[in-house]
Amino acid sequence: MPVDLETLYPKLVNLLLDPVFVVDESGNIVFVSDACEALLGYTASEMIGTLIFDYLNPDDRERTYAEANRVMQGQAHTNFENRYLHKEGHAVHILCYGPRAGQKTTGCELAWPAM
Repeated sequence: MPVDLETLYPKLVNLLLDPVFVVDESGNIVFVSDACEALLGYTASEMIGTLIFDYLNPDDRERTYAEANRVMQGQAHTNFENRYLHKEGHAVHILCYGPRAGQKTTGCELAWPAM
């Protein structure tokens, strides 16, 4: 029996403990793994279709815009830390990594909060 990878892939991603966001070139969230709810307090249905930048700490937005532009110009990014806003209002430190523009996946890992 053939395996339907398109159906299987989201199920596998949702087994990961690390959150996974897939964002289009306009910054719209098109996929959110189940782990994001535990991290940020939002369900996938609340986040999909919204702008990823809406969840960023305002102090990190300019720096994050610049990093997103680097990625869109074909540069991979690694070890990029910024703060997202939890649904309850507190900051969540996230260490992100991602491929160059044109590749299909990106991801974020939880970073230790800065003390």
